[in-house]
Amino acid sequence: MVSDIPEYDFFILKMRLMRYFFLISIAVLGFGCGSLKNSDTTDNSGEYAINTKVVLDEEDERKFNYYFYEGNRYKAINETNKSFMYFAEALKIDSTCSACAYELSRFLIGNEDLDEAEVLMDRAVRYSPDNRFYINLYSRILQANNKGDKAVKVSDKLLDIESSSVDDLYFAAQVKVQNGLYDEAVEVLNVIENQIGVNQNLVFEKVQLYMESGEPKKAEDELIRLSEKFPGNHDFKIILGDFYLENGDLKKAFEQYDFVKEKDSENGKVLFSLSNYYLEAGDTTRFKELLMEGFESDDVVFDDKFRRFVPFVSGKDMSDNPLSKKDLTNIYEVLLSHYPYQSELYTSYSEFLKSEGEEDKARVILEKSLELDASQPELWQEYLFTLSGSGDNSELKKKSQEAITFFPDVALFRLFHGISLFQTGDTLQAIQTLEKGLELTDDNRGLKQRFHAYLGDFYHSSDSIDRAFQEYEKALKIDENDVMVLNNYSYYLSVLGKDLDKAERMSAKTVEIEPGNTTFLDTYAWILFKKGQFLEAKFIIERAIDNMDEPSGVVVEHYGDILFKNGNINGALEQWKKALEIGGHSDLLEQKIEQKEYIDEN
Repeated sequence: MVSDIPEYDFFILKMRLMRYFFLISIAVLGFGCGSLKNSDTTDNSGEYAINTKVVLDEEDERKFNYYFYEGNRYKAINETNKSFMYFAEALKIDSTCSACAYELSRFLIGNEDLDEAEVLMDRAVRYSPDNRFYINLYSRILQANNKGDKAVKVSDKLLDIESSSVDDLYFAAQVKVQNGLYDEAVEVLNVIENQIGVNQNLVFEKVQLYMESGEPKKAEDELIRLSEKFPGNHDFKIILGDFYLENGDLKKAFEQYDFVKEKDSENGKVLFSLSNYYLEAGDTTRFKELLMEGFESDDVVFDDKFRRFVPFVSGKDMSDNPLSKKDLTNIYEVLLSHYPYQSELYTSYSEFLKSEGEEDKARVILEKSLELDASQPELWQEYLFTLSGSGDNSELKKKSQEAITFFPDVALFRLFHGISLFQTGDTLQAIQTLEKGLELTDDNRGLKQRFHAYLGDFYHSSDSIDRAFQEYEKALKIDENDVMVLNNYSYYLSVLGKDLDKAERMSAKTVEIEPGNTTFLDTYAWILFKKGQFLEAKFIIERAIDNMDEPSGVVVEHYGDILFKNGNINGALEQWKKALEIGGHSDLLEQKIEQKEYIDEN
């Protein structure tokens, strides 16, 4: 629809005059039904002449009216199944009922039965050839069924119907574009223009089509015509300049920008286009100066500035990005000084800082944003994620409680709070917090899975072993490849000497997913050890040692245990002594060294 065409975006790195046309999309309620093809009266001519309608006797007309009325009544109250059945009965009585075929077709579309829907809409259009709504839906179905030529033919009927609206004509143009008929689409857009006058959106559509057709001169003529039609709108001059710049004519581009600058010295939009001009001309110094002027201009709204800025941030690590990371930081600071209440700006800046390893500064930026406006749940979410990565669990506990105060129904904030409570030693309160948060996850399966995973850890820490394993099972039912759950669950089973085959399968999966993870390799080796497969355990634990970034007393102690069971007593003593030096070992380690004997913790 013409009214739905987006306005021109002045602030993108590479000018795009308009979007591509719509994608066929049909989304309605639907139920299945039996085939209705046997009652179809269409012929094979492919023409859409009006077919003679059925003449009903008094009894059939009474039945038809009843079924049709009931179909509409149930449709109005969203009793879709009953509505469908009544319309189907009505169509059995009057096979020429276009409205019945239309309603049934919509149900079938929702049920993804486009072939049957096509049959019904063919019938609807044959018996009501001037109904715009039927033609529209039929064309969409044909296009979805990869029958583009026929879709064009059907939608062209809209051009001959006097009651067709501008939206109908635009739809017909869209169908032509879908099938690569750009010249014909332009002709339809010209018909629309004759009805409503010169319209910037229509011009941009035609420019896009001309460019797709390899006719840049015609595209240029359209933009010139638009700027001449509205000489007081300098934006159109800028657009024309952007067109020239995109197509490599720097001289003509500069002429348009210079004209605007002379006529409207306060125009902020032209600053961005001029900055692009100097970038193309190789003058990066002038490019940066004008770019900064644009960001500081009060003539340009925040959304336009931010859209202009985002591509530079997204491409910050690309070698051809003309802005350094220092430049990007300066622009962030300028924007923050002008727009201190834009939450998306703070979020973007914090993400940028975190990507540069400046976690502390990112957290400060988010704290400032929350001081200005604590009503944005997205800011709280970003802040709590950042805070959780800092290791400051006391502050995380405090701030997550504040977030819950503002947003008591946001499950994620309770997850953060539960984690912070657990990390600060209040396991019981942590479990209660997560149980409450779990009730708020609704249909968010990913978040629900995290709650079950953490509850498994917390219940295990409180010695509620059976409940912990139940939570792990629930977490794995949602995500069977969660390596942390698989690892913890399998390790705890091995410690108990319980379900070791199951533990081995789960642990093996973690090693398959992350073959270089020392923790997972250690768990896998330990399970094999507990099963008495000492040689295999030795092979795996040595892989763990080789992949160890930092010394781990637990892993090294396990290595000693496994060496002992493989008959290498001296090697076991050597590893046990290393584990003692590293720390983080079991309480039995000193006894093992003193007695020169492996001691089972159970």
